[in-house]
Amino acid sequence: MDHLRLSGGDSAAIELPSSRWLRPCTATGPTGPLRAMLVLLPHAGGAAHTYSAWGPALPEGVTALAVEYPGHGTRMSEPPSADLGSVVTELSDLLVAVQDALDGRPLILGGHSLGALLAHEIAGEFQNRGRPVPELFLSAAAPPHRRAGLPDISRWDDDALAAALGDIGDLPREILADAEARALYLPMIRHDFVLARRYGPDARTAATVVRTRAVIVGGAEDGRCPTADLAAWTDLIDGPTQVTVLPGGHFYYRDQLGAVGRLIDGLVTAPRPATPLKEGPE
Repeated sequence: MDHLRLSGGDSAAIELPSSRWLRPCTATGPTGPLRAMLVLLPHAGGAAHTYSAWGPALPEGVTALAVEYPGHGTRMSEPPSADLGSVVTELSDLLVAVQDALDGRPLILGGHSLGALLAHEIAGEFQNRGRPVPELFLSAAAPPHRRAGLPDISRWDDDALAAALGDIGDLPREILADAEARALYLPMIRHDFVLARRYGPDARTAATVVRTRAVIVGGAEDGRCPTADLAAWTDLIDGPTQVTVLPGGHFYYRDQLGAVGRLIDGLVTAPRPATPLKEGPE
Protein backbone atom coordinates (compact mmCIF):
# COMPACT_ATOMS: atom_id res chain seq x y z
CA MET A 1 0.00 0.00 0.00
CA ASP A 2 1.04 3.63 -0.29
CA HIS A 3 2.53 5.46 2.65
CA LEU A 4 -0.19 5.69 5.27
CA ARG A 5 -0.88 9.15 6.62
CA LEU A 6 -2.81 9.38 9.87
CA SER A 7 -4.20 12.50 11.45
CA GLY A 8 -6.99 13.39 13.79
CA GLY A 9 -8.47 16.68 14.91
CA ASP A 10 -5.79 19.31 15.23
CA SER A 11 -2.89 16.85 15.45
CA ALA A 12 -0.16 16.82 12.86
CA ALA A 13 -0.31 14.00 10.35
CA ILE A 14 2.12 11.13 10.79
CA GLU A 15 3.41 9.03 7.91
CA LEU A 16 4.00 5.32 8.38
CA PRO A 17 6.21 3.09 6.26
CA SER A 18 4.66 1.39 3.25
CA SER A 19 3.96 -2.29 3.90
CA ARG A 20 1.73 -5.14 2.83
CA TRP A 21 1.68 -6.22 6.47
CA LEU A 22 -0.53 -3.41 7.82
CA ARG A 23 -4.11 -2.44 6.94
CA PRO A 24 -6.15 0.39 8.49
CA CYS A 25 -9.15 -0.80 10.50
CA THR A 26 -11.12 2.23 9.30
CA ALA A 27 -10.91 4.52 6.28
CA THR A 28 -10.39 7.59 8.47
CA GLY A 29 -7.98 8.54 11.23
CA PRO A 30 -8.92 8.90 14.90
CA THR A 31 -11.36 11.49 16.18
CA GLY A 32 -9.45 14.13 18.10
CA PRO A 33 -5.66 14.42 18.39
CA LEU A 34 -3.86 11.12 17.96
CA ARG A 35 -3.07 9.69 21.42
CA ALA A 36 -2.01 6.11 20.66
CA MET A 37 -1.84 3.44 17.99
CA LEU A 38 -3.14 -0.10 18.36
CA VAL A 39 -1.69 -2.80 16.08
CA LEU A 40 -3.85 -5.94 16.00
CA LEU A 41 -2.68 -9.46 15.11
CA PRO A 42 -5.32 -11.98 13.94
CA HIS A 43 -5.99 -15.51 15.16
CA ALA A 44 -4.99 -18.66 13.28
CA GLY A 45 -6.70 -18.52 9.89
CA GLY A 46 -7.70 -14.89 10.49
CA ALA A 47 -7.01 -11.86 8.34
CA ALA A 48 -6.85 -8.09 8.80
CA HIS A 49 -10.56 -7.73 8.05
CA THR A 50 -11.23 -9.72 11.24
CA TYR A 51 -10.78 -6.41 13.08
CA SER A 52 -12.83 -4.21 10.73
CA ALA A 53 -15.43 -3.57 13.43
CA TRP A 54 -12.88 -2.54 16.07
CA GLY A 55 -12.03 0.87 14.62
CA PRO A 56 -15.36 2.58 15.36
CA ALA A 57 -15.37 1.11 18.89
CA LEU A 58 -12.01 2.59 19.88
CA PRO A 59 -11.79 5.58 22.23
CA GLU A 60 -11.15 9.09 21.00
CA GLY A 61 -7.62 9.64 19.74
CA VAL A 62 -6.80 5.95 19.27
CA THR A 63 -6.34 4.50 15.78
CA ALA A 64 -5.86 0.87 14.82
CA LEU A 65 -3.98 -1.04 12.16
CA ALA A 66 -4.46 -4.77 11.56
CA VAL A 67 -1.75 -7.19 10.46
CA GLU A 68 -2.22 -9.10 7.21
CA TYR A 69 -0.24 -12.34 7.28
CA PRO A 70 1.18 -13.73 4.00
CA GLY A 71 -1.30 -16.16 2.46
CA HIS A 72 -4.27 -14.54 4.21
CA GLY A 73 -6.88 -11.96 3.26
CA THR A 74 -5.59 -9.50 0.67
CA ARG A 75 -2.32 -11.50 0.52
CA MET A 76 -4.02 -14.81 -0.28
CA SER A 77 -2.01 -15.18 -3.51
CA GLU A 78 1.28 -15.20 -1.56
CA PRO A 79 2.77 -18.32 0.00
CA PRO A 80 2.16 -18.44 3.76
CA SER A 81 5.05 -17.91 6.15
CA ALA A 82 7.24 -20.95 6.66
CA ASP A 83 7.78 -20.21 10.36
CA LEU A 84 6.62 -17.80 13.01
CA GLY A 85 10.15 -16.65 13.78
CA SER A 86 10.34 -14.88 10.42
CA VAL A 87 6.93 -13.29 11.08
CA VAL A 88 8.14 -11.95 14.44
CA THR A 89 11.38 -10.59 12.97
CA GLU A 90 9.78 -8.88 9.96
CA LEU A 91 6.95 -7.39 11.98
CA SER A 92 9.36 -6.20 14.67
CA ASP A 93 11.48 -4.43 12.04
CA LEU A 94 8.37 -2.71 10.66
CA LEU A 95 6.84 -1.81 14.02
CA VAL A 96 10.08 -0.24 15.26
CA ALA A 97 9.65 2.25 12.39
CA VAL A 98 5.99 2.71 13.33
CA GLN A 99 6.98 3.41 16.94
CA ASP A 100 9.48 6.02 15.78
CA ALA A 101 6.82 7.70 13.63
CA LEU A 102 4.52 7.97 16.66
CA ASP A 103 7.05 10.35 18.26
CA GLY A 104 6.48 9.25 21.84
CA ARG A 105 2.81 8.33 21.58
CA PRO A 106 2.09 4.83 22.92
CA LEU A 107 2.23 1.81 20.65
CA ILE A 108 -0.07 -0.99 21.82
CA LEU A 109 0.17 -4.52 20.43
CA GLY A 110 -3.08 -6.45 20.51
CA GLY A 111 -3.81 -9.98 19.44
CA HIS A 112 -6.46 -12.65 19.65
CA SER A 113 -5.57 -16.31 20.26
CA LEU A 114 -2.46 -16.99 18.10
CA GLY A 115 -2.23 -13.22 17.58
CA ALA A 116 -1.84 -12.72 21.33
CA LEU A 117 1.12 -15.10 21.43
CA LEU A 118 2.75 -13.27 18.53
CA ALA A 119 2.09 -9.86 20.15
CA HIS A 120 3.82 -11.00 23.34
CA GLU A 121 6.79 -12.38 21.39
CA ILE A 122 7.15 -9.17 19.37
CA ALA A 123 7.12 -7.19 22.61
CA GLY A 124 9.94 -9.44 23.80
CA GLU A 125 11.85 -8.71 20.60
CA PHE A 126 11.50 -4.96 21.25
CA GLN A 127 12.86 -5.54 24.74
CA ASN A 128 15.80 -7.57 23.42
CA ARG A 129 16.64 -4.73 21.03
CA GLY A 130 16.64 -2.17 23.84
CA ARG A 131 13.51 -0.45 22.51
CA PRO A 132 10.61 0.89 24.60
CA VAL A 133 8.36 -2.13 25.01
CA PRO A 134 4.85 -1.72 23.55
CA GLU A 135 1.92 -2.18 25.87
CA LEU A 136 -0.15 -5.32 25.35
CA PHE A 137 -3.81 -6.22 24.84
CA LEU A 138 -3.86 -10.03 24.85
CA SER A 139 -7.10 -11.83 24.07
CA ALA A 140 -8.30 -15.42 24.46
CA ALA A 141 -4.93 -17.17 24.61
CA ALA A 142 -3.18 -19.36 27.14
CA PRO A 143 0.45 -18.24 27.63
CA PRO A 144 3.19 -20.48 26.22
CA HIS A 145 3.97 -22.20 29.52
CA ARG A 146 0.30 -23.22 29.98
CA ARG A 147 -0.25 -24.76 26.54
CA ALA A 148 0.91 -28.30 27.27
CA GLY A 149 -1.79 -30.84 26.48
CA LEU A 150 -3.69 -28.75 23.92
CA PRO A 151 -5.02 -31.01 21.13
CA ASP A 152 -3.16 -30.87 17.83
CA ILE A 153 -6.20 -30.27 15.66
CA SER A 154 -3.97 -29.70 12.63
CA ARG A 155 -3.84 -33.50 12.38
CA TRP A 156 -7.61 -33.91 12.21
CA ASP A 157 -9.26 -34.73 8.89
CA ASP A 158 -11.22 -32.01 7.07
CA ASP A 159 -14.60 -33.02 8.48
CA ALA A 160 -13.38 -33.04 12.08
CA LEU A 161 -11.47 -29.76 11.62
CA ALA A 162 -14.48 -28.06 10.01
CA ALA A 163 -16.75 -29.26 12.81
CA ALA A 164 -14.36 -27.91 15.47
CA LEU A 165 -14.04 -24.56 13.71
CA GLY A 166 -17.81 -24.27 13.45
CA ASP A 167 -18.32 -25.11 17.11
CA ILE A 168 -15.78 -22.52 18.24
CA GLY A 169 -16.94 -19.87 15.78
CA ASP A 170 -13.76 -19.45 13.75
CA LEU A 171 -15.76 -19.59 10.51
CA PRO A 172 -19.52 -19.47 9.84
CA ARG A 173 -21.03 -22.91 9.33
CA GLU A 174 -22.41 -21.92 5.92
CA ILE A 175 -18.84 -21.33 4.71
CA LEU A 176 -17.64 -24.60 6.16
CA ALA A 177 -20.49 -26.40 4.41
CA ASP A 178 -19.39 -25.09 0.99
CA ALA A 179 -16.89 -27.39 -0.74
CA GLU A 180 -15.03 -24.56 -2.54
CA ALA A 181 -14.79 -22.47 0.63
CA ARG A 182 -13.48 -25.45 2.60
CA ALA A 183 -10.86 -26.09 -0.06
CA LEU A 184 -9.75 -22.45 0.24
CA TYR A 185 -9.79 -21.94 4.00
CA LEU A 186 -9.01 -25.29 5.63
CA PRO A 187 -5.43 -25.62 4.28
CA MET A 188 -4.64 -22.07 5.44
CA ILE A 189 -6.09 -22.69 8.90
CA ARG A 190 -4.35 -26.06 9.20
CA HIS A 191 -1.06 -24.38 8.24
CA ASP A 192 -1.52 -21.78 10.98
CA PHE A 193 -2.26 -24.42 13.59
CA VAL A 194 0.91 -26.29 12.59
CA LEU A 195 2.94 -23.10 13.08
CA ALA A 196 1.20 -22.49 16.40
CA ARG A 197 2.78 -25.69 17.72
CA ARG A 198 5.84 -23.46 18.23
CA TYR A 199 4.05 -22.45 21.42
CA GLY A 200 2.91 -25.96 22.32
CA PRO A 201 4.41 -28.88 24.24
CA ASP A 202 6.35 -30.29 21.28
CA ALA A 203 8.50 -27.29 20.36
CA ARG A 204 7.72 -24.45 22.73
CA THR A 205 9.98 -21.39 22.60
CA ALA A 206 11.49 -20.10 25.80
CA ALA A 207 8.91 -17.66 27.12
CA THR A 208 10.27 -14.14 27.63
CA VAL A 209 9.20 -12.05 30.62
CA VAL A 210 8.41 -8.64 29.13
CA ARG A 211 8.52 -5.49 31.20
CA THR A 212 5.44 -3.54 30.20
CA ARG A 213 1.80 -2.79 31.02
CA ALA A 214 -0.87 -5.25 29.83
CA VAL A 215 -4.58 -6.00 29.71
CA ILE A 216 -5.51 -9.69 29.40
CA VAL A 217 -9.06 -10.51 28.28
CA GLY A 218 -11.08 -13.62 27.57
CA GLY A 219 -14.58 -15.04 27.39
CA ALA A 220 -16.20 -16.67 30.40
CA GLU A 221 -17.47 -19.56 28.25
CA ASP A 222 -14.29 -20.06 26.21
CA GLY A 223 -13.53 -23.77 26.33
CA ARG A 224 -10.28 -23.24 24.41
CA CYS A 225 -8.81 -20.82 26.98
CA PRO A 226 -9.98 -21.26 30.60
CA THR A 227 -9.93 -18.17 32.79
CA ALA A 228 -7.15 -19.63 34.96
CA ASP A 229 -4.90 -19.60 31.89
CA LEU A 230 -5.61 -15.91 31.34
CA ALA A 231 -4.33 -15.12 34.84
CA ALA A 232 -1.13 -17.10 34.14
CA TRP A 233 0.04 -14.33 31.78
CA THR A 234 1.14 -12.47 34.91
CA ASP A 235 4.07 -14.92 35.04
CA LEU A 236 5.35 -13.46 31.76
CA ILE A 237 4.61 -9.76 32.24
CA ASP A 238 6.60 -7.68 34.69
CA GLY A 239 4.41 -4.62 35.04
CA PRO A 240 0.85 -3.51 35.83
CA THR A 241 -1.44 -6.25 34.48
CA GLN A 242 -5.24 -6.30 34.42
CA VAL A 243 -7.08 -9.58 33.80
CA THR A 244 -10.71 -9.23 32.68
CA VAL A 245 -13.26 -11.92 31.84
CA LEU A 246 -16.21 -10.87 29.66
CA PRO A 247 -19.37 -12.79 28.74
CA GLY A 248 -19.05 -15.03 25.71
CA GLY A 249 -16.95 -17.75 24.15
CA HIS A 250 -13.68 -17.75 22.23
CA PHE A 251 -14.82 -14.85 20.05
CA TYR A 252 -16.45 -12.98 22.93
CA TYR A 253 -15.42 -9.59 21.46
CA ARG A 254 -17.97 -9.80 18.66
CA ASP A 255 -20.62 -8.85 21.23
CA GLN A 256 -18.36 -6.92 23.60
CA LEU A 257 -16.68 -4.21 21.52
CA GLY A 258 -17.88 -1.46 23.84
CA ALA A 259 -16.14 -3.16 26.76
CA VAL A 260 -13.05 -3.77 24.62
CA GLY A 261 -12.90 -0.07 23.75
CA ARG A 262 -13.09 0.90 27.41
CA LEU A 263 -10.28 -1.50 28.33
CA ILE A 264 -8.07 -0.06 25.60
CA ASP A 265 -8.89 3.45 26.81
CA GLY A 266 -7.70 2.39 30.25
CA LEU A 267 -4.37 1.34 28.78
CA VAL A 268 -3.98 4.66 26.99
CA THR A 269 -5.00 6.89 29.90
CA ALA A 270 -3.07 5.06 32.64
CA PRO A 271 -0.32 7.25 34.17
CA ARG A 272 3.10 6.64 32.72
CA PRO A 273 6.36 6.84 34.64
CA ALA A 274 8.77 9.68 33.94
CA THR A 275 11.19 7.08 32.56
CA PRO A 276 9.52 4.98 29.80
CA LEU A 277 8.25 1.79 31.39
CA LYS A 278 10.31 -1.31 30.86
CA GLU A 279 12.96 -0.44 28.32
CA GLY A 280 15.47 -3.05 27.10
CA PRO A 281 17.38 -5.64 29.11
CA GLU A 282 19.22 -4.52 32.21
